Amino acid sequence: MALVWAAAQVTALGYSLRVLRRWAGETPPFVAQGTGHTRRGLVLALATALAVPALVEAAKFNQLSFFVLALILGASQALDRERPRWAGVLLGLAALLKLLPGVFLVWLLLKRRWSAAAALVVTVVALALLPALAAFGWQRTLAYHRQWWSYNLAGDAARGLLNPELREHFIDHRNQSIAQVLARLTWTEHPYRVRWQLGQLAPQTCTRAAYGIAGGLLIVLAGRTRRRWQELEVRDRHAEVAAYAIAMLALSPLVRQYYLVWVLPALVLFAREALLKEQWHAGSTRALRARIGWLGLGLWVLGMAAWLSETARAYGAHLVMLVLIGALMLWTTARLPAEDAPGNGEPAGARRRPQGADVMRDQ
Repeated sequence: MALVWAAAQVTALGYSLRVLRRWAGETPPFVAQGTGHTRRGLVLALATALAVPALVEAAKFNQLSFFVLALILGASQALDRERPRWAGVLLGLAALLKLLPGVFLVWLLLKRRWSAAAALVVTVVALALLPALAAFGWQRTLAYHRQWWSYNLAGDAARGLLNPELREHFIDHRNQSIAQVLARLTWTEHPYRVRWQLGQLAPQTCTRAAYGIAGGLLIVLAGRTRRRWQELEVRDRHAEVAAYAIAMLALSPLVRQYYLVWVLPALVLFAREALLKEQWHAGSTRALRARIGWLGLGLWVLGMAAWLSETARAYGAHLVMLVLIGALMLWTTARLPAEDAPGNGEPAGARRRPQGADVMRDQ
């Protein structure tokens, strides 16, 4: 069984890299045809190399991170191929495994992908209830689900794990959640408080403040991704998927380092933008996107360096990194200025392909 589990982990990671290799090949139409495969390989190699610390950590803990990543990327591929119900099923499976991918329901509703959203909800409800009903009956199923609700949505997990009697990895520098970082920064009686605190807050105030910050981030994310599905190019849709994958981390009450593997899609997109810089005109929107790509990769490298410092992690270095990388990822989906719109940065005389042609080419 250990070999079967290890093989499943490797398969999930391999599938994720295969999908991300396609993402790496989404280049503007003015890039020379002969450079596509080489550039795609360089993009994926750079992003994967930078992600090695997170990949090793996910493999070491041997949990569900690779499976969740594969399901999210599989759902993205299904949406690209106009198979929304299958995408909803895959996202529903991911939500059943880790709960955090449920944030993609917000994204599907904003995109007006109603059948995908419905499939996600039906998958979660059916697989959470039917097997339990068959095995335990109504009474025990209801009791077990009440226990799950009280722990995950009403207990310490939902309150940001601020109970000082919990095991230390929930409350020390290894947990980079909003609530826990805020508590270490402002709760004077916290068992792992930082040396230089920013203020003095009671645990209940920390909880309410964490809810407020998380809610504010979710509102910003929803507002920035409110454009309809048909208004987005394929690469912008993928950027939004990467941003929501980061949101799973930033909004979670428990943020451990083996979750950082979910930033891999964003790293691929940053590397793709960065390595196309030589094809772009100075001062153009594409040059700006290249600088954003390098900045995103740089923030990730700084975050990996902070991994070596318990003090930096106690102050929330990885949480700050996630928020900034997510913001940069959303910035790459910004509409092109009017002066760049006709040619999108192509050489003079080049014609812009219709969006449908881009979709077919990327698929």
